[in-house]
Amino acid sequence: MSVGFRKSLFGFNCDDVTEYVQKTHREFNQKEIELKEQLENLKSEKALLKEQLASTAAKKAEVEAKLKEFTDKYDEIERLSKNIGKLYLVAKSNAEAVMKEAEAGADIARREAQKNIASIMGAHQSLGEVKENIVNTSAKFAKDVDELTKSLYAARERIETHETALAKSEEDYRELIKVLSDE
Repeated sequence: MSVGFRKSLFGFNCDDVTEYVQKTHREFNQKEIELKEQLENLKSEKALLKEQLASTAAKKAEVEAKLKEFTDKYDEIERLSKNIGKLYLVAKSNAEAVMKEAEAGADIARREAQKNIASIMGAHQSLGEVKENIVNTSAKFAKDVDELTKSLYAARERIETHETALAKSEEDYRELIKVLSDE
């Protein structure tokens, strides 16, 4: 680096050297100030990035918690769905057994039919509650529940129809006994 000092009797001109040193000192001081400002800006930016990272981590934890909650609810709905399916099969099986037993005894059939109607009504009520939760989670599952509800209604109507027919048969039987007794 050539500065261009003027020569004097004992070497370089002192004023030129002094001016150069002062100028260089001012430039270094200015550069130091600029670097300190840049360092402070970087520190501020680092703090801001740390805050953003913490906020992002908190949001991530919140999303993970919501995902776990959703997964738990979905698992509970799946479990309830399986239990309702089993309940439906049991209710259907009981209804078929009642219809067979109705032929053997009117009183037994009437009591069993009432038990099964109560079970079906309980199942229907449970289906209504489960349906509300399921509709929020899955439209497809709601469709399956609707079909199951229709089937339960059909089973109940068959039982009620059978009970009515049984009562009519019982009445006809009594009239027949009465007619036979009168003869």
